Amino acid sequence: MKIILEIFKIHLQTIYFFIKIFTRQRNRVFFLSRQTNHPPLNYNLLINYISKYDKNIEIRVSCKRVSEGLNKVIHSSEKNLRKWIPSLLKEVGQCFDYYFTLYKQMYYMATSKVVITDGYNVLISCLKHKKITIIQMWHALAAIKKFGYQSIGLKDGMNPKMAKVLNMHANYDYVLSGSVAMKRPFSEAFNIAEDKVLPIGTPYIDYLLDVKVDKRKIFHDYPELKNGKPIILYSPTFRKNGRDAIKEVIDGVDTSKYNLVVTLHALDVLKAYNTNNGSVIVNPKINYPELLKMADYVITDYSALMIEAAILKTNILLYVYDYEQYEEENGLNVNLFEELPGYASREIQDLMKIIDENKYDRKVMLNFRKKFVTNLTKDSTEKIYNLIKGELKC
Repeated sequence: MKIILEIFKIHLQTIYFFIKIFTRQRNRVFFLSRQTNHPPLNYNLLINYISKYDKNIEIRVSCKRVSEGLNKVIHSSEKNLRKWIPSLLKEVGQCFDYYFTLYKQMYYMATSKVVITDGYNVLISCLKHKKITIIQMWHALAAIKKFGYQSIGLKDGMNPKMAKVLNMHANYDYVLSGSVAMKRPFSEAFNIAEDKVLPIGTPYIDYLLDVKVDKRKIFHDYPELKNGKPIILYSPTFRKNGRDAIKEVIDGVDTSKYNLVVTLHALDVLKAYNTNNGSVIVNPKINYPELLKMADYVITDYSALMIEAAILKTNILLYVYDYEQYEEENGLNVNLFEELPGYASREIQDLMKIIDENKYDRKVMLNFRKKFVTNLTKDSTEKIYNLIKGELKC
């Protein structure tokens, strides 16, 4: 696999070399992503802002999700490689589709002055570029768990050989962070100097600070939420090994007293758990920020979702039943027991006792919010726009 990737890199570098020769740069900003097939909210918010305030800046967008089979091959160790080859072969069509998308993306990169990405991208990290500014607008507001260079060699981290071959997270000029507290973790994860990590936030922070809840529509779609009972949202981190504590949470919440809403990663499979005291709403079709704001309590674990909940001033509780195991396999940048004292527990019963007794101290959550969200003045989008404007003039 290593040899194949090396040949593929040389192939891309050769094509890109000729594209650069026969093209010229424009006053253009190029947004690209391999996280999704559609522009993420952060992109749309920033694009709308740029279009509103400067008609002279060209915008180009290309979002193409990498096939799941290819992703598994890239992240797997050599001993597990054969395990994923069959799934990759089933997605040959998607792989070819992605390959030809790379041509369009290389053209836009060669003709742009600023490039924005929201995750690792092989074209950004493995090619030699003209004088362009590359901004990493990471899709999460914080790095609660370790990732990137921090997680190389860990059980659920990146394969070290693959990371080297793919020049993981290279060529960034700036990395955007949600807070000063995340400068060091982002610097380590992206292998970039701390002064290149800018704690100016992302457009998503501005969006969350202004989000409104359309209760009329929500109650129409989910009339069971109209009963006036406090809403508990449980949203756990996706775990590759499939271990979860969904049953413990569902069994631990008295649904005669509370509405329980469970949201899971698309790769998770929820079994049909039943309770004696009521029902559970699973993956409702409600705008996620509205759901976060509507909830009285959010229970999560190692997800940056806790940052989003803090921005919305929603009470945060952490169910970290596998804390030691998770720290060993994935690594953590934040000591959750210290940052949310009294509100992180290995037992769901401890968290439910806090809720039942209505003894949640909101000062703890607000202190957490102040530390991990530096820019709460609704001008993150403006600051990114000014950064882009400055780079376009260079």
